[in-house]
Parts: sequence; C-alpha cells; structure tokens
Amino acid sequence: MKALTALLILCVMQRLNGQNIELMPGTKRIFADVQWLAPIGPASQWTVFSRSRATVDYHENTDLFTGAYLNYTTGLGVGGTIVGRISGLGAGGDAGVHYFIATSEVMLYALASVAIESSLRYSWFSILRLTPSLSDKWDLYTSLELFSNMSIAGHVASVQRMRLGLRKNNCQFGLALNLAGYGKGYTRTDINPGIFIRNQF
Repeated sequence: MKALTALLILCVMQRLNGQNIELMPGTKRIFADVQWLAPIGPASQWTVFSRSRATVDYHENTDLFTGAYLNYTTGLGVGGTIVGRISGLGAGGDAGVHYFIATSEVMLYALASVAIESSLRYSWFSILRLTPSLSDKWDLYTSLELFSNMSIAGHVASVQRMRLGLRKNNCQFGLALNLAGYGKGYTRTDINPGIFIRNQF
C-alpha cells in the first residue's frame, strides 16, 4: 500500500507540469511514468524533455529515475543533447546527438549519448509512437521505447517497453509489455506484461 501511495504522489506532484502520465499495472510490478516536453521561449529550437519514472513490485521494492534532457534541434530534426539524471544507482550526466520528428500521427525521438564520467559508457535511447486515425473519435495507439547501455566490457543493460491500444481524445489505454536484460550475455532477464492507462494534457 505504501508503494502505491508513493506512485500516486509522484503523479500528483508532476501533474501541474506534465504533458502525459502513464500507469502500468503488470504481473510483477507497477510502473508509473510522467513526461513533459516544453520549448524554451516561443518558436525556439531549444527544448527541455523531463521524465520521472517509478517502479514498485508487489513486495514494495522500489526503483526511481528522474532525467532532464536539454535539446537543441535544427530544422533537419538533428541536434545536440545534454542529459542530467538521478536514480537509485546515483547521479550523472550524458552528452549526445539526437533526432526528433513529430506529426499528428508519428513521433520519433532517438538519442545516442556518452556518459560524462571517467569510465566510458555509451547508450541509445529512443521512443517511437504511431497513432493513425481509425475513425472520427478513435485512434490506434502504439509505442516502442528502447534503451541500451554499454561499456568497454560490453553490454550492461537493455530495456524495451511496448504499448498497443486505443486513443480517444487525450486518453490512451491497452496492452503493455516491459522487457529488460542485464549483463554481457543477458544473464538476467525480466518480463513484465500488463495493461496501461495514459493521459495527455
């Protein structure tokens, strides 16, 4: 119960600034995600993307992540990014190059970055959303999120989050699947299927 309360507090605290909130009850844990994207100034090529994530299993073990992405995007959709992040593993930063495009039916954000620290770590992060119209009131909602982290020694961790559902107005809902793999040879894997409810505002 404490874990669920913490997730709800996270959503309420971010609601004033958030552009979307997702709650995903899965078979192994509950996943909550709050995101917002805002330009710096009118018609600016500078944007800030912020994300706060919380995961709580049914034994009340928690994992938290907060990241802020400062982006400069050219007219071609390509630009530079600086990332600041805080998680249960500590704090750090990254610098990289991104590609961003958004239309009424397609959104793609892809970032290749290198950690700003003494040991070399590099990562790939991307979100692809396809939302084609099905009727006057309903849209298909699909989302694929990929994250991979590598070091000189090889693979560290990878995450895939998949969503398939429907959208009506600002609400999306449907089936969800979160996958994770850890270690050089994916020695540890995690599968968490469930459902998702997402609201944009």
